Amino acid sequence: MATASKKSLLDDPRYIGFVERYHLDITAFCIEVCNILPTVQQLEVFESVAPFGSRTSITSGHGTGKTAAYSVIALWHLLCYHTSNTFLHAPKLKTITDGVFKEFAARKTGIQNGAQGWIAEYFEIESMRVYVKGFKLNWFITPRSAPKGSPENLAGAHNYALLWLLDESSGIPDANWGVISGSLTDKRNRACCASQPTRQSGFFYDQHHSLSKEEGGVWNALSFSSIDSPLVSDEFLIEKKQQYSLEEWLIKVVGKFCELAGKYLNSAAAIQACVGKKVIRDDEEYGWFLLSDIGGGGYRDDTVLLAAKVIGHGEYGEDARRVQIVSVPVCSNTKDPSDVYGDIIEESGKLSNCTAVIDGGGIGLTVIKQLEKNDFTNFVKVLWGSPNFRREYKERYVNQRAQACCGIARAVQEGRFGIDDSVPLSVVKKIIKQGSRIPYHYDEKARRYIEKKQDMATDGIPSPDLWDACSFAFLESAQYLIAETASTTSSGTKLENARAAAQDAFATA
Repeated sequence: MATASKKSLLDDPRYIGFVERYHLDITAFCIEVCNILPTVQQLEVFESVAPFGSRTSITSGHGTGKTAAYSVIALWHLLCYHTSNTFLHAPKLKTITDGVFKEFAARKTGIQNGAQGWIAEYFEIESMRVYVKGFKLNWFITPRSAPKGSPENLAGAHNYALLWLLDESSGIPDANWGVISGSLTDKRNRACCASQPTRQSGFFYDQHHSLSKEEGGVWNALSFSSIDSPLVSDEFLIEKKQQYSLEEWLIKVVGKFCELAGKYLNSAAAIQACVGKKVIRDDEEYGWFLLSDIGGGGYRDDTVLLAAKVIGHGEYGEDARRVQIVSVPVCSNTKDPSDVYGDIIEESGKLSNCTAVIDGGGIGLTVIKQLEKNDFTNFVKVLWGSPNFRREYKERYVNQRAQACCGIARAVQEGRFGIDDSVPLSVVKKIIKQGSRIPYHYDEKARRYIEKKQDMATDGIPSPDLWDACSFAFLESAQYLIAETASTTSSGTKLENARAAAQDAFATA
């Protein structure tokens, strides 16, 4: 109940007219109350959500104004419906607190400066709740979270004026959807969901297919592309066109479920096409990697050493990384891990200016310590589970493993990965088999994630040691030194001879 010492919103004579004007018109509320001119895409959302009992589901690329639209819708529902409850939900609470909740302060400033500025004095914004003054416990907007496996945390939400706003919806577990759907018991209840379309399964996917209005369902399925948004610059689109794979472009920019997306990153046919392919010309200056994945020995995982030529940097552009697997000095599941450091020193010594790229987890860490004791320092330590360094990669990949595995997958697709014919056929077959069985998915932030090895083992997929070693070459931290080749030596000699001749000519003059 409202306190006696303060005037209630319900007692303000302007409130009845306010409700009559806006309770079914979010667009007018956005323009006249929030003092915002919405985009065409935001207008579509407003028109879809406004009717009683609406169900709206949105696939969206970057920058379509969804977060701002959600803040408008939430405040509209709060201020136009007596004792209304609005719940914000996402796979992670931080998504809400860093997104929609940060927008509320800006919306209140807009309201204060708009045609209905008087109503701003009647609601309060706190860190985890927006509410009508005097009705904090029953007239509010609040986030609702549920740890994985605990959908019951979302239960108990029932009201005549109930609205669910769900973000990163593709990552919401189906069990959570079951509880949320079960709360929409009144015919006036509304729900609106939005996400980048990262999964081709689950309840969010079904909202755009079997449960959509087009298929006889109740969900109004909308799709917003970054290309059509006035909030997205041409420069941003050009940048993402370079950065993203075709699959990422369709999901994160066009806002479409990607039929190219599958369970595995690569096909066997695509990797087979890399065999015998020469991706580095003889006249190019390249470096050497010794790609080292350390197994446990005793007929467990393979220990692998691959010698590879490498050139270029990054995942895209004219100078994108190219890698040629030249030889396989070691591929054995009986190798004693304590002997591997000697093999790395020996094999690296055979290659000019070679950089060893070594698995730094588990047994690999012991090998690295042995190398350091022997003053071998030209190596890069691979830490699969660590986050990436570059901001771009942090936004696209869950960890370094995902960045490297997706980097090599793109190189395979773009013809930047080759395997020499001299590599033994038995090893080539294992590379193809392992590389074509790397399961992946997108997380709730549309970042790619590679399944953990223990989860792969549960599905009957053995440890992809050879393919992991190949992918090391595409790590953002894997830098190389130019090798001293016959061509560079010859070029250097010619340059020295030319300088000597010029000096002689100058002396004679």
